[in-house]
Amino acid sequence: MSSTIKRKEAFTNRPVNSNHAAAYARLLRGIGVCILLAVMLAATKGCSSGVRRGWGAFESKDYATALEAWKPLAEKGDAKAQFFMGLMHYEGRGVRQDYAKAARWYRQSAEQGLAIAQTNLGLMYYKGQGVRLDKAEAAKWCMRAAEQNEASAMNNLAVMKVFGEAGPKDYSEALNLLRRSGMKGNPQAQYILGSLKRDSARSTSDYREAADWLERSADQGFAPAQNALGVMYDKGQGVMQIDAKAVRLYRKAAEQGLAPAQNNLGLMYFEGKGVKQDYRQAMRLFNLAAEQGSVEAQFCLGMMYYKGQGAPRDYEKAARWFKLAADRGFAHAQHTLGVMYDNGQGVQKDYSQAVKLYRRAADSGNAFAQNNLALMYYKGHGVEQDYKEAAKWARLAAKQGVSKPQYVLGWMYYKGLGVQRDPGEAAKWFRRAAQQGLPMAESILGLMYIKGRGVAQDDTEAVTWLSRAADRGHAVAQTNMAMMYVKGRGVDRDYVKAAELFVKAAEQGSVLAQSKLGTMYRHGRGVDQNYIIAHMWFSIAAAHSQTARLECKSIAAKMSPSQLKESAELAGRKTQSIKVAESTRLPVDIASAR
Repeated sequence: MSSTIKRKEAFTNRPVNSNHAAAYARLLRGIGVCILLAVMLAATKGCSSGVRRGWGAFESKDYATALEAWKPLAEKGDAKAQFFMGLMHYEGRGVRQDYAKAARWYRQSAEQGLAIAQTNLGLMYYKGQGVRLDKAEAAKWCMRAAEQNEASAMNNLAVMKVFGEAGPKDYSEALNLLRRSGMKGNPQAQYILGSLKRDSARSTSDYREAADWLERSADQGFAPAQNALGVMYDKGQGVMQIDAKAVRLYRKAAEQGLAPAQNNLGLMYFEGKGVKQDYRQAMRLFNLAAEQGSVEAQFCLGMMYYKGQGAPRDYEKAARWFKLAADRGFAHAQHTLGVMYDNGQGVQKDYSQAVKLYRRAADSGNAFAQNNLALMYYKGHGVEQDYKEAAKWARLAAKQGVSKPQYVLGWMYYKGLGVQRDPGEAAKWFRRAAQQGLPMAESILGLMYIKGRGVAQDDTEAVTWLSRAADRGHAVAQTNMAMMYVKGRGVDRDYVKAAELFVKAAEQGSVLAQSKLGTMYRHGRGVDQNYIIAHMWFSIAAAHSQTARLECKSIAAKMSPSQLKESAELAGRKTQSIKVAESTRLPVDIASAR
């Protein structure tokens, strides 16, 4: 899961382009004025004792006393008292929340030139709170405050410059305003500057500058910056990679209720990075973020129920969480929910619904969904069988470097399904998958070297690939590698090693290995001669092999009734212990290629 879900920031990551609004828009949209304690303290400087008395009461949450101190002063024209009266009505502290009254008080203060009142009045026009929605009027008041270097106003004016709400779109001026606001200490501007610099970083110094801006904002308690800086410590971008530091920053932001930080902290607990691994704690954090609508957290929560991590396995709950994320377009959830419909896990088995979900995720570029959609077309599950369509989707996924679709595409070229048969092209895709350690691909590539199909015949190269797959427990590779030892091709002849590999493959259900083991026990090659064991393996293989059935009858003629009885008992027990490996089935199978 951790490789699927990347560390998430408060806003979606996109490449930065200074000539396009998207880079700013993803960060600026929804950013509003935040009246900070430091700003409010500044508003009390140089003011009357009555305003200061009101502020002391306000800090103590004695709003009645604050109102008693400020209202008379505000009615007499004190700009700062008017600002505080506006704030009380805006937030509903000590009075009923009333945006219209808040706007009236802010206007009286703003017309006297108080910058923070001008900023807040501009915000109310921007949002249409207590006044008509009027972006031009909002820009006017923010401009007046920005001319006094009011940090929040400069930040908000940058928003309007990006979206063309304060005249023509002007990204250069927006960036200039953000810098001025950031230098004045506005945490939102500092966060945006750090994020923009990080997203466009081309060097270590760029990342360091980004981290510096984010740290300034994070130190003021701005949750999105704390989370973003946590990501940088998590990845070691511009700062030393320190898991514990990332955890501390994620935690600070998560405690403020920021969903991306809750999700990121959940991932740290899930992975045991910077904290002791704790699935229950991870699930708790994912749940908090998921309830806020985080599709990443909804997916993570679904995966934990799917795998039974942090809670008992519950496919129905997993499906519900996947559906929430899938309905909002999260490709990983669409793919995984498709798998559940494909297999009937937590939902009724429905190939058509699986295909719909795979297609939605595949259209978003999800390679795993593209691979599974290819397999649905290959098998004709939920759609009419169409090898050309299968090859198309397999190719899209394979080009993204994912090993299983590379194998699938190789198989289609190998067999000429949906594409012209081309052993050389098949070998190319098998090799790419094999180089990533996919046992199925290693096995068939080894077989191609044995036969010289699509590649130059080379027993040594065949042994290289077969042994890799065999070491990973691939039954077909174990069988073929055993045959190489029997025949002394690419390796010295060694019946003992051959027998060991045949046993491993036979216990995974390889009929050929079972039959070959029977032969080895019959003739005492690599093992002590033993007709009882030989007959046991022949009888197990006989259910699927005519040759084994004939061998079984042949050796039975040389055995006593007691020996045959013992062999039958052994075969019954052995058959129960054999777990048929996917690698002994058809090369392309949804269960193994998914």
